Amino acid sequence: MDKDTKLCISIASSPGNFGANFHNLAYKQLNLNWVYIPLKIENTSALESAIKGVRALGIIGCSVSMPHKEAVIKCLDKMDMFAENIGAVNTIVQSESGILKGYNTDFYGAKTALEKAEIKGKRVLMIGAGGVAKAVGLAVKELGGILTIANRTYDRAKYLSNMLNANVILWEQVKNSSAHLLINATSVGMKNSNEMIVKEEVIKNFDIVMDVVIYPAETKLLKIAKEIGKEVIPGSLMCVYQAAEQFKIYTGFDAPEKVIKSTLKAFDK
Repeated sequence: MDKDTKLCISIASSPGNFGANFHNLAYKQLNLNWVYIPLKIENTSALESAIKGVRALGIIGCSVSMPHKEAVIKCLDKMDMFAENIGAVNTIVQSESGILKGYNTDFYGAKTALEKAEIKGKRVLMIGAGGVAKAVGLAVKELGGILTIANRTYDRAKYLSNMLNANVILWEQVKNSSAHLLINATSVGMKNSNEMIVKEEVIKNFDIVMDVVIYPAETKLLKIAKEIGKEVIPGSLMCVYQAAEQFKIYTGFDAPEKVIKSTLKAFDK
């Protein structure tokens, strides 16, 4: 890497290769002298040190993944409107003057992924109340969905429902719920591919099932949903489109359509 190369990084407790593969391929396609490197950051103290490093090293962009999307806010100087409304950041850009500004492209990715579900005026049950759930929930509201939130910790679900002007139910009520769309906005199914957030009999009460988990690309939740004839929205859609928006924020260029399509295709393999 030469001294003129512009550097972007990602920080996550369990970093994957998706971001590096997507961004570096897009840089190559557009002949940009940029490089993207994923880093493992396990806790809050390490997170604060990492952001200090972003400032000191003049790193242009920084992607933020679970579980740091909310904690990172206190390390920043500014936030854009959507990140502020959501209360979570997944993208940081450093200006030439050293100002760190936070964005949330998860919102854009979720909105793009959800558009085909045609949720306007229809009921949506979202499970989860963390940083990703905040972005997905706002996207549901923006698209006119009637949102209900459930979470194992009721207080978090209640807080998010107040923020989004949504309904809230107790965790115990999920098993008796039905709606047009079910969204898993938690990490359940990522660390253990044999897990899913609800039982099969609950999936039968929904027309469409969305999962934000991207590894594995077809989670057990989506696999079972497909087997019983439900339409599914994989986490890869949200992930790829948020990355495309992130790429534009970092570089000022649209991510090449060829890269978007090839990345989505790779998830299907």
